[in-house]
Amino acid sequence: MTAIDDIKQHYEEVIDAMPNEFNSHKFILELARRHQKAYIRLLAHYTDSPSPFMVAHGQLAKLIGQFDDKVTPLDYEDSADIFGNSNKAMLWRKK
Repeated sequence: MTAIDDIKQHYEEVIDAMPNEFNSHKFILELARRHQKAYIRLLAHYTDSPSPFMVAHGQLAKLIGQFDDKVTPLDYEDSADIFGNSNKAMLWRKK
């Protein structure tokens, strides 16, 4: 099982635990909190990248859209990333 497949298997559980509306940053933080080993394994996969968190988080955020039976994308909103930097993140609504 690849690192991305390992963490992806937890998406439905984390989506179910999120509030009715949430953004990608908040989802990734909750995913990382609940499944730290899988998250670290994914980050380790990108250690040769100059920005492993950015690359990994981009992959994680894209995957949320694959669960279109559970969530609908709304629009981008201002949000702080894991380092507290101002950024944009997709806002999702649970179905």
